[in-house]
Amino acid sequence: MAVIRFEVYKQGQAVKHFSIDGVHVFGPDEVPIRGELKNEPGQLVVVRHGEGAIGLSCPWEVSGCGKFKMQTTRLQVREKPYNLNVELARARLLRITQKREEWGMNDLNLTLEQHEKIDQAVEKFLEALCSLEDGAKASVFADESLRLSVEVGESLAMLHANMFLERRIDTRGLKRHCIGCVFDLKRLDDKVYLDYIKSTFQFVTVNVSWHDIEPKEGEMYYDALDAAIDWLAENRISIKISPLLNFQPEHLPNWLFIWENDFEQVRELAFEYITAMVTRYQGKVQAWDIISGLNANNCFKLSFDQILEMTRSCCLAAKKVSNRSLVLIELTEPWGEYYAYNHQAIPPFIYADTIYQSGIAFDGYSIKMAFGASTHGMRTRDLLEISVLLDRFAAFGKPIHLSSVSVPSNSDNCDGGYWHAPWTQDVQSAWVGKFYPIALSKPYVETVTWGSVTDSPNGVLPYSGLLSTKCKVKPAFDLLINLKKKMVK
Repeated sequence: MAVIRFEVYKQGQAVKHFSIDGVHVFGPDEVPIRGELKNEPGQLVVVRHGEGAIGLSCPWEVSGCGKFKMQTTRLQVREKPYNLNVELARARLLRITQKREEWGMNDLNLTLEQHEKIDQAVEKFLEALCSLEDGAKASVFADESLRLSVEVGESLAMLHANMFLERRIDTRGLKRHCIGCVFDLKRLDDKVYLDYIKSTFQFVTVNVSWHDIEPKEGEMYYDALDAAIDWLAENRISIKISPLLNFQPEHLPNWLFIWENDFEQVRELAFEYITAMVTRYQGKVQAWDIISGLNANNCFKLSFDQILEMTRSCCLAAKKVSNRSLVLIELTEPWGEYYAYNHQAIPPFIYADTIYQSGIAFDGYSIKMAFGASTHGMRTRDLLEISVLLDRFAAFGKPIHLSSVSVPSNSDNCDGGYWHAPWTQDVQSAWVGKFYPIALSKPYVETVTWGSVTDSPNGVLPYSGLLSTKCKVKPAFDLLINLKKKMVK
């Protein structure tokens, strides 16, 4: 059993009770692992049943920068408590060093200001190390080091993005459908909404649910989907349908649960459903998220081998009918926090690597990226961490499609974190202006799809739309149009 203790400070004062909401433990390759978290007087205690160094990931407020999920390096067990502030600062400096070296190999030249800020962050960190006997004093230096590191880390991410985005634009590497949105089936009779879609986007995602398509076994209801597909096809808008299969309970038809302990039957029924859907819409639909979130959500408690077999079977069903459309596999919660609590799931990179290595016939990954909520793996990350995550997917050699990208436009609830300042329409717009260049500067990222064009009061992020519920334009909408004009030539 491994026990690691942390002292935590805020503004130079010891924190007696540190919230463990959103905190998780990780092991090698940043894979989350199971660990018991508890508060003892003046300390956060991590208990892990097993050997080896472990790291801690937690929501953390960085003065002037935002509230993000931050992490330590992996730490060895010792009797003396670690200073959490110092360890977070250490990990961020290490991340910058790694990316500075990696990106430096691509002719990336830092500005004098960036060099100086990195030096200042290192200097403050060294002062923190020299003050470790006085935990409160050390935390003040560490907090300043972390602030400087987050600031320069984001500026490095943008410097890298702007350089490679410019090259991609110059070579016309961005297609007209690289920027898309989710199409709301319920607004098919809303002319104002349809006009915004038609004038702005050449690519949309239509969300479907097996639960709604086939509420009774053998009885398929296509009317709403038919009408949407026909309208989009008539207006020459490329279409992705997502997701055909999702093992969250609300996405599955009730009658399917009769077979939840019969894997072979569930696989056959899923094969038939996907075959029927792809057959009906082949020629009109250009891409499919065949299966979504099986890395994280698995209400039928499928084994590792069954998850892979289900993935293989679903991809085969689509490819057998239509080999011309893209078959994509969607990964949800890409940082994998869920695995710290649910070991029946699969860490996202292990799932992505396994399906890549196993010869499953698919054309790319969809990665779901939404931030600003305290649930569903949607806690806010800073721009450097987003860029780092995308770079990790480059190793698989498959195209990436970013789906359901969202951040809020108001700060009713900042429990899920925020970027630079509590969320407002202007903060949302500024974030869009940074995120899209980072994402589309990656040569393997082919599309970025915004989650919902309009606010959805009943959604997880109710105010994440680019338009209000009444289609009033927000600053992020205008900014996205301008970005699109610059990027797509």
